[in-house]
Parts: sequence; structure tokens; C-alpha cells
Amino acid sequence: MDVTHKDRSSVLSRYFAEIRGYQLLSKEQEQSLARNVRRGSRDALNELIESNLSFVVKVASEYRNLGLPFEDLLNEGNLGLIEAARRYDASKGTKFITYAIWWIRKSILKALSEHSNMVRVPNYQLKKVREIRDAEISLRRSLGRKPKREEISESLSKSVTKIDQVLQLKLREVSLDDKVGKEREASIAEYLVDKNLTSPEDDLIRREANSLVSEAMDYLTAQERTVVTFRFGLAGGPPLTLKEIGEKMGISRERVRQIECQAKNRLRKLFARKRMVKSPSKRPFPVSRVPRRARLSH
Repeated sequence: MDVTHKDRSSVLSRYFAEIRGYQLLSKEQEQSLARNVRRGSRDALNELIESNLSFVVKVASEYRNLGLPFEDLLNEGNLGLIEAARRYDASKGTKFITYAIWWIRKSILKALSEHSNMVRVPNYQLKKVREIRDAEISLRRSLGRKPKREEISESLSKSVTKIDQVLQLKLREVSLDDKVGKEREASIAEYLVDKNLTSPEDDLIRREANSLVSEAMDYLTAQERTVVTFRFGLAGGPPLTLKEIGEKMGISRERVRQIECQAKNRLRKLFARKRMVKSPSKRPFPVSRVPRRARLSH
């Protein structure tokens, strides 16, 4: 029996409500769980997976309307998450989701390439289509109704014939792995994500890095913080040379270099101490089966 749109929405709503109940883990908690996973703990594997299910939703959202239902994208992303949880090595010092993102994307893209009908459109035509769609959306908001072709034509200063030609493109089926571009070096899969949007993993890495830098700066002297901030553009400006920093601070270039070295050495010692801090291990439990909660039922 076919699943209706209402039924799918209900399933997704229940799923989203369930995964919101899972607490996000700290890096130390992830590392502790990962060590227990390697010892065979089924409970640790489940907890590591469940705490990151909401992140799969963000990634899967990037690939909507590309040939697979959203719930299928979630299932495939969850499979990638499970694989990542099994392979994750906490000793590398990388946060789990930073590592898992590759497996999540790989699983989703593989499913799209195998089960969806993709189309190849020249880049300049895609821009034209997007321009027309954006104008249509803008006019719909201002007019309170669907705009006529003539109104879109007037808004873009293009003839109605030109607009019809763009919107009636003849598309052919291709594979996600097909190479595109002048040099035929990049695959279609590499162009699927909207480059104007901040990817979830970039946002996560940026926030994590900002938190780490903010914490580390507290261990520096005021002079060291000033030099590091100017040197790496942490205040939002461009990175400055040693000479430029010296001129701003009224000290020599060599003195700036010395302060930078002192700051780096202090930070290296800080990070080394953090790596030596170990979380208490939990008693391992026997492995049983793959978590069913990571799969959606249609």
C-alpha cells in the first residue's frame, strides 16, 4: 500500500520529536564512548549514534528534491553515521561529527546515484532558471498571488519568449558520477550542494574552533593575545605581517616574532595537557545488533 504525504509527514514528525530528546555529547564523552565501542560495547555504540542523529537531518536537507524522498535520505545518512561510529578512532583527537560527515555524505550520494534520475544542465542555464525562479518568488510575495509571465518578463527586462525558452529546457538523464566542466574533472555530485549556504560541518567546525581559540586565549598574556589576534586576523581583519604588527604596537619586528613564538609555545603546552586528560572508562557490554532507532519506518 502506498504511503501518503500525510503519513510520511506524521512519521517524520514523530522521528524528529524522538531525536530531539537525545543529548549532545562533549568531546570527552564522545572519546570515552568511542573507546568502549572498540571494546565491544553495544550501548556505547547506540549512544554515540543517537546523540548525532539530528546532525544527519541537517546534512540530508541539502539533498532534498533530487530524486529521493526525504525519509530515504535520512535513512541513508543514518547508515553512514552508523558506519562512522564503528570506525571512529578517538585517539586522533578529531571530534566525532567532523569525522562522520564524510560517511554521511558518501552514503547519501551513493543512494542518489543508484536510485534517482539526475539531470545535467549547463551552468549558465542554471543561473537563468534560478534568476527567473527568484523573480517569481519575489513577485508572488509582493503581489500576493502567482505572477503572470508578462510580469516576470517586465521585472527582469526580458521578453516572454526568452523566459519560456529557459523554463522549457530539454534535460537528459545522467549519473552523479558523470564528469562535467571544460576539463571534465569534477563530478555532478560535487555541484549538488548550494555553495551560497554555510554547510553544517563548516559551521560546526567554525564554532568549535572559535570556542577552542577563545578558551586558549585566556592562557596568554595581554601582549601575546594582541600579537596572535593581529597575526591571524582573529578580530575580523586581515592577517598582518610582523612589521605591520610592530608598527601598530610600537615595537620592533623581532620583538613581535619573539612574542608570537612565546604564545605558540604556551598554546602547544596547553593542548598537550588537554590531550593527556583521560575520561574514566565504562565497563564494556556485549555487542548485539544494529540500532533500530537509526532507521525510519515508512
